[in-house]
Amino acid sequence: MPYCENCGSPINPNAKFCRNCGAAINSETASPQLSPQPTSTPTYPSPPQPMQTAPAPMPIAPQPNAPAPLAPSESVIGVLLFKREKSFGRWETYNGVMTSQRLILAQMTNDMMKAAIQQARDQAKAEGKGFWGQWGDQMKATYGYSRKYLSMEPSAILAETPGNFELGNGTISEIKLHEQFKREEQGVYEFKVEIHSSAGKYEFLMDQNGDYVNLLKQVYGERVKTPLGYFSKKVNIKL
Repeated sequence: MPYCENCGSPINPNAKFCRNCGAAINSETASPQLSPQPTSTPTYPSPPQPMQTAPAPMPIAPQPNAPAPLAPSESVIGVLLFKREKSFGRWETYNGVMTSQRLILAQMTNDMMKAAIQQARDQAKAEGKGFWGQWGDQMKATYGYSRKYLSMEPSAILAETPGNFELGNGTISEIKLHEQFKREEQGVYEFKVEIHSSAGKYEFLMDQNGDYVNLLKQVYGERVKTPLGYFSKKVNIKL
């Protein structure tokens, strides 16, 4: 739209005079108002986005009630019957319970022995056996008592009496067997057993029994030293 050159008021393009000031309008000199041009805002490329990396996994804290890792299973391999002289002709009886990890010396107290004998006596009576039959079963009871350890947990065996103790298989360096007479007139022999370990030396007496010797060799191998010229008969050991 043109504007009056005198007063700057907007005028009609075909007008001869300005309606505001009355000045004559020269159509050739009337200056049109320039419409403001939109200013364009320069655009810039967006900055590169930082790479997203996965956070490192947090360590898992142990739970207070989580079960502990299972220890290697321990199994009972066999049982030997040991004894050693205490004092004034009295003897202590031990069951040598051999496991895959240790040798447990389980003491057989007088109360335990009496209970085993009484149980054998009552069973013999119930079966109608006479005096000699009952006596024979009582004698067998002291030897058969040890078989209960074949089905017991090693930890329960160790905790059975305060006199029980253990020797780790790895701590035993040598087991020496010395042959000697038990009752010479009957030709019955026994072994004096020396157990050498890092905890010390332990001595017991053990009936000379091929099964016992083979059982010791099964667990301790060349660490078992038998008397010169002694060769035990190999048998299958059934547990």
